[in-house]
Amino acid sequence: MCNTRHMHDVTKIPAFDPIDAQVDGHHLRVALTGADRYSMLMEVIAEATASLRLFFYIFADDSHGRAVVEALEAAAGRGVKVWLIVDGFGSKDTPDSFFAALVKAGGGFDRFNARFGWRYLLRNHQKMVIADKKVAIVGGANVQSAYFVDRPGHGGWHDLFLRVEGPAASRLAHYFDTLRRWLASDAPTIRGILHILSRRSDKKGPLRWLFNGPFRRMGPLTQSIKHDIERAKSIRMVEAYFSPNWGMLRRLARVVKGGGTVSVLTPSLSDNDITVAAARYCYGRLLKGDVAVHEFQPQMLHMKLIIVDDCVYVGSANFDMRSLFINGEVMLRIDDAAFAARMRTMYDAHLAYARPVTSDLYAAARTWFARAYWMLSYFFITTADFTVTRRFNVVPRRIAPKRSPTRIKP
Repeated sequence: MCNTRHMHDVTKIPAFDPIDAQVDGHHLRVALTGADRYSMLMEVIAEATASLRLFFYIFADDSHGRAVVEALEAAAGRGVKVWLIVDGFGSKDTPDSFFAALVKAGGGFDRFNARFGWRYLLRNHQKMVIADKKVAIVGGANVQSAYFVDRPGHGGWHDLFLRVEGPAASRLAHYFDTLRRWLASDAPTIRGILHILSRRSDKKGPLRWLFNGPFRRMGPLTQSIKHDIERAKSIRMVEAYFSPNWGMLRRLARVVKGGGTVSVLTPSLSDNDITVAAARYCYGRLLKGDVAVHEFQPQMLHMKLIIVDDCVYVGSANFDMRSLFINGEVMLRIDDAAFAARMRTMYDAHLAYARPVTSDLYAAARTWFARAYWMLSYFFITTADFTVTRRFNVVPRRIAPKRSPTRIKP
């Protein structure tokens, strides 16, 4: 969204220092630059002594992807049990042969729902690493060079990783093992994966793992976010893909109407222009409700972060219809006032790299062509794609994942 009258320098790549915190007996560390995310991932792999569990939506055959696979091979070679799962859709361009050396070294490899057909619309968008059941990493970044470099424009993604050291890592490992057994079964079903996502979502505690999938109604993650928004006084959101339904937009506006504040940071650059256009269609409703809207400028934005009062959500889920109602997703809900305050400060620092979307700016950009493009993009994402995918995936029928030649049964 063009605006030549602004006071912020939006040409510099953000260089945020890592954030460290102690919450309920856990050590948390937030990595905000590509270099820090890559170092965090490689260090956790190198320090593992007993087991490594990894799930990524995208695992690319590029320089960083090869380096990560080599690190996993080295871990398997020193006796660490390694299990890697990738999503069949997100990693469709990466052949099984890319992981053959890992399997030869003793590691396990599988794909989530890896076959073409109408079930291929179901995607597991999760990203997680668990080492020795003691340390976990979650966030929005995939294993691909674009997530580990800091380049302007379309050269790299701005994202975050959250490292969690403490008892919560063991609970995430149990979820991973249940998912792995589901994949290895002769007849994995939609009903089975929904049972796993629901049963492994935490119901209480300062640190809660919350999962989503193609539930008939709201999944555990969406229910939790909805509940927190409806009671919120302060909300800050960083969303790579922002296209919720009208009900969620109304809930955000009601927070402001009730005397609270809501601020949303979305991308001005993306790998898919339709997602940016769909978000811009939502701006009218947000601005009408006095929600502050900002577009991140220096590079593509891929972060998924919600700060609701004293709670912070970090993980793989966007604030769009797929993440809220269809995709396999994982977020960690952290209920801690001090940590939430530090993350709000981090959010506010991002605004120096963003342009505010004012009502005047929005009105000037809202030409008949732009409005039509925004509306059609929103319709495609929230109605066409959503309706078709839901229709095929909320009914509990059998899925038969393709058995890859490199697959190792647990």
